Amino acid sequence: MPTSSEDRIRIADAEFPKPFNNGLEFNAPAHGTWNIVHIGFKIPRAHQIYICADNCMRGVVMTAAEMGELSRFSSVVLEEDDMVFAGRLEESTIEGVTDVLNSLPEVPPVVIVFPVCAHKFMGCDINFIYSKLSERFPDVKFVRGFMDPVMQKRGTTPDQRLRKAMFDIIPGGDKDGSVSVIGCDMPLSKDNDIRKLLEAQGVTVRDEAACKTLEEYYDLGKCSSVICSYPAGLLGTTAFCSRTGRPMVYMPFTFDYDAIDEALSQIGVVPVFNGRVSCERRAAGLKTLLGDSEIAIDYTAVPRPLSFARFLISHGFNLKRIYLDAMDPDEITDFEWLVSNAPDVMLCATMHVRGRRPVRPEGDQKILAVGQKAAWFEGTGYFVNIIEGGGLYGYAGIKALLGLMEDAFIVPKDTRDLIPRKGLGCCCVI
Repeated sequence: MPTSSEDRIRIADAEFPKPFNNGLEFNAPAHGTWNIVHIGFKIPRAHQIYICADNCMRGVVMTAAEMGELSRFSSVVLEEDDMVFAGRLEESTIEGVTDVLNSLPEVPPVVIVFPVCAHKFMGCDINFIYSKLSERFPDVKFVRGFMDPVMQKRGTTPDQRLRKAMFDIIPGGDKDGSVSVIGCDMPLSKDNDIRKLLEAQGVTVRDEAACKTLEEYYDLGKCSSVICSYPAGLLGTTAFCSRTGRPMVYMPFTFDYDAIDEALSQIGVVPVFNGRVSCERRAAGLKTLLGDSEIAIDYTAVPRPLSFARFLISHGFNLKRIYLDAMDPDEITDFEWLVSNAPDVMLCATMHVRGRRPVRPEGDQKILAVGQKAAWFEGTGYFVNIIEGGGLYGYAGIKALLGLMEDAFIVPKDTRDLIPRKGLGCCCVI
């Protein structure tokens, strides 16, 4: 079954896991998801240094400025001569970073250095650069970032590699019986069964996304086990657990009751309430409110959009469109279920060039969107404004999300104001 050159396709006609062809891309003006600058600032007291040409620097500088974090951000501008002479690129990078660090009021304890695409194109000796920097600044932990968007269509993405590098500086040390949750940008919500059930049994839960000090960040390594709840963090979490010998449980926000029970059992806890019954009641109440109103969801809102789609369809909701560009291979079972039970649900690309002129419903039809991209493409103010699952998990997470859908359907939001804001959940000045 070929991939589609169009921007929309029935799920029954789609190829799994890649339903759309690559081509000229469009970037929808929905910017709540985090970029590498936002992610890097999760390490308290870390200083980020980007080494690239002027034209590439604009976006990362703006992100740091919008966050009010320019004091933790520096740049080294590459010029044409740096690309021409052998060894010049390594020299410019090393000396540029050195000048930056020597000019700061104090040398930061953690520095994230971001080479760019040019360093790869020129065959730059990256290991040599970091070894020289470590010799000059032995008290600094250097984190190996990379800003190479031209490589994001093959292999791992820049943000996956950055998360891995960020975890590489967390020491192992002695285990203290705690559980560390790492890999997600959203801190655990109070409506999260992982936190609620573990803490109810007296287990300390450390949350990477909620660390306020560098000491708290390093203390993540004191855990006896690790939980990863976000797919983009799985690469780094797996590497961290392999290095430190910690067992890992992968618990992405799923909407399958059996999968929730199995995942919770792996961390040694069981729900102390009848979660299924409470979720069913909340779903029934929401269905009564929505009736046959159309629903659209997108992949930025929840880590497993096909699991969410299956939940909605199986509970009678009028789900019409799923906005995504690729599917997680782990969702093959949900994909097959949707093909059999909801073949006319449309998969809609978010990066296809035709998206610059979205086809929106006419009239005053009330559409509920879950996720910023779905809201923008649908042109609706009735939307749930979350990314990466919003820190939710389990039965409590499902109920909380259904509650957010109910609120979103009743009270419209200012889409034109909220959608362009960058880095949902970050400290941001816009």
